[in-house]
Amino acid sequence: MRARKTTAALLVLSLGFVAAACGDDEETTEATEAPGTTAGEGGTETTAAAGGDAVCPENLTIQTDWFPELEHGGTYQLIGPNGTADKDTISYSGPVQEQYAVGGLKTITIKTISFDKANSSQILDGDADMAYIGFGDVIKDSAAIDMVVVMKTLDKDPQMVMWDPTQYDIQKPEDIAASGAKVLHFPGAAYIDYMISKGYMTAEQDDPSYDGSDAKWVAEAGAVIQQGFATNEVYKYENEINWKDGAPADVSFYTVGEMGFDNYPAALTMMKSRAAELDACLTLLIPKMSQAWVDFFNDPKPITDAMIEINKTHDGFWGLSEAINDAGFKVLEEKEIGANSADGTYCSIDADRAAAIYDTVKAVYDAQGVEIAADVTTLYDNKYCAGAPGR
Repeated sequence: MRARKTTAALLVLSLGFVAAACGDDEETTEATEAPGTTAGEGGTETTAAAGGDAVCPENLTIQTDWFPELEHGGTYQLIGPNGTADKDTISYSGPVQEQYAVGGLKTITIKTISFDKANSSQILDGDADMAYIGFGDVIKDSAAIDMVVVMKTLDKDPQMVMWDPTQYDIQKPEDIAASGAKVLHFPGAAYIDYMISKGYMTAEQDDPSYDGSDAKWVAEAGAVIQQGFATNEVYKYENEINWKDGAPADVSFYTVGEMGFDNYPAALTMMKSRAAELDACLTLLIPKMSQAWVDFFNDPKPITDAMIEINKTHDGFWGLSEAINDAGFKVLEEKEIGANSADGTYCSIDADRAAAIYDTVKAVYDAQGVEIAADVTTLYDNKYCAGAPGR
């Protein structure tokens, strides 16, 4: 959800290599339907007992896109607040809470972040069963790597670009380009290509050197325009980070949705071959994962409090507080970031929105000569959301 390097450099992969690694779109689900044990990608064993009672791997690995934060809450809810944080692997793992344990699934490992490997590569190489990848980025890489979205995590994208309103008079997105300020962001994000294509920023402003910290913003006293999350960084820069005359100060921002890029952020994405292998498991599991999000929204504090401590264990530059989480939830609700899907579930991808995102991204990449999938409906599958709850 940080629009970090989930797609950077993937398009340089040899299509032949990718095709060999990904397998066939038409792959059947025999591995999850026949008795016995088969090795899934990355060596995870999947047990397929008679009657379909144990069709899931004993351990499922999920790659998120950032350090723990409230926007990941429904995924951490699967384990609950009593899992184990590991500093060396920057991960959180533990037994699946009983109410979500189906199909023989026993434990979950949440891989927090990888600075040296894109999330698309994590699932391509079998290092994770599923990963958070923005839908726009799934489209961007769709001709090079065979992925499918099996569930949303959030309905609207908290991704933003922010600026110091005392330095830049930005009243509409085009004013970002007129400012001439560098736009600091993680590399490989589809929304940046979109902004350039719309004239909201110029190629000369493009600065993909962001590392997630406040170092450059502070060093330049807010003279750059910077990516962030409306649910997090706004509060930090306005209340905690001393960046302007030795103190915090107000910032202004646009979310990517407010600029017309109506993206599904951090969608739960899998290799199509792995999704086919785990088809029977996903049929049972995805409604439970949806329920975990609903449960998290109904009572977030146990998880958000746990995330504060998990980040302390990870011992990086990223941290949370109760105040940050409280402020973030207000923004999340105000901007309908955690809204239900159009069908009333907290799960599915809306067909009309998916088509609109596709058309937006296709125009960008057609102009660049970048090939993408011919049919957006091949990039998501709502069948696993059957029976999923809503908020």
